[in-house]
Amino acid sequence: MNKIISYIGFAIKAKKIIIGQSHLKRTDKKLYLILVCSSASENLINLAKNLATRNECDFIITKPKLEELTNIQDVKIIGITDDNLSKAIINNKEKINIG
Repeated sequence: MNKIISYIGFAIKAKKIIIGQSHLKRTDKKLYLILVCSSASENLINLAKNLATRNECDFIITKPKLEELTNIQDVKIIGITDDNLSKAIINNKEKINIG
């Protein structure tokens, strides 16, 4: 899980992350990965699936809370806008116990 935390930290520092559903809905940036917390509401999970379909990107439900992975309070959904970072997270997804 430490690798995932590092990759998400790199995305945050490089400003290659979009946090929150309203920002994800409005973004014009290319999304490569959407992460949603398993504790999110059914509506938010459905929204994440729809956004992933619309943006033709991968979608992952994380078992640990996104708050733990991002160190940002009350976050339930994020989007990664960097192709390499998203591939690194996807390649290590078994470490975040995908649902």
